[in-house]
Amino acid sequence: MTHSANKKHKKKNNHRLSDKYDYVGVHDTETNIRLTQYNENVLHTKNVQTTESRFSKLTHPDVVNWFQISGLTDSDVITRIVQECGLNNLDAKDILTPQHIIKIEEYHKRLLLILNSSYYDENNELHSEHISIVVTENIVITFTESNNPVFDRVMDALKDDLLHIRKRGTGLLLAFLLNTIVVNLVESASKVQELLEEIEDQLLDTDAQKKNFGSDIQQRRRDYMVIRKNSQPLKEQFPKLLRSESGLITPDMLPVYTDLSDQIQFIIQTNESNRDIISSLVDLYISNNDMRMNAIMKQLTVVSTLFIPLTFLVGVWGMNFAFMPELNWPHGYAIAWLAIFVVGGLTWYFMKRKGY
Repeated sequence: MTHSANKKHKKKNNHRLSDKYDYVGVHDTETNIRLTQYNENVLHTKNVQTTESRFSKLTHPDVVNWFQISGLTDSDVITRIVQECGLNNLDAKDILTPQHIIKIEEYHKRLLLILNSSYYDENNELHSEHISIVVTENIVITFTESNNPVFDRVMDALKDDLLHIRKRGTGLLLAFLLNTIVVNLVESASKVQELLEEIEDQLLDTDAQKKNFGSDIQQRRRDYMVIRKNSQPLKEQFPKLLRSESGLITPDMLPVYTDLSDQIQFIIQTNESNRDIISSLVDLYISNNDMRMNAIMKQLTVVSTLFIPLTFLVGVWGMNFAFMPELNWPHGYAIAWLAIFVVGGLTWYFMKRKGY
């Protein structure tokens, strides 16, 4: 999804309390469910029908059960899955509302995370993905708005058994999922900084001064605002995981989560740097415009100054008096042109000597 400044959301909203909530985003992706089950010895994936009567029957206590749900259009299925996990109907509302604030909630041996991921495509266009994660003792459920392969790297990590992820619980799977989201935010923030520095180099290049960079600066400012909105709340919310009492995040996993916290801090610092760069670019852009305007006005002033004495001569000789000696001169017309060229040449030479 491109950032909200370029898309109109549906008129429906989930602001009012209700027994039933609808998806209010812009994607029309059909809801699909894929279940991945793994432990130290097994790893297999299968598709699950949305018409399944009880999704909890598909789980097994001896493995980690990861439900990947792509597409939120079937709000009834989303609500039913959330309720089967022991969460409230209002939690389903948060999952179905892409405009919801980023938050991390801890219940009894359960975690609910409402997040947003950002990434650039090959055309340097920023996209955002609303992601929700539910974690229990042996179940992890991820909700994404579209079928974009957001967590493909996590599947690769399971296949390669990175950090012995298949020998450990849902807490480490959550760390890998969060790492994917945080890395996307890190890359997006760094990409904005890179694009802003390119604009700065072009603004300082005298050969490129005639290009209008205002729209480019405004576009990167919008990108910065989206990334800041998606990352800034993590600074306050993420420590909840480090202090979690759910038992899902064991002490041996803390170094991984500490590293994630460091990456979040890097995003915040990069955003602050980008804000300063944008402010400087706006000032530089305005200054360049003023300089170009002054140069244009200077050129117009020089031209006007050249023609002021010439206009005076033509005005004098253009008066309709009956007795003007110049009218009777045999060579008056030639003398008039000579006077015009001489006065014009002297005026130009004077301004050139003065550096005008």
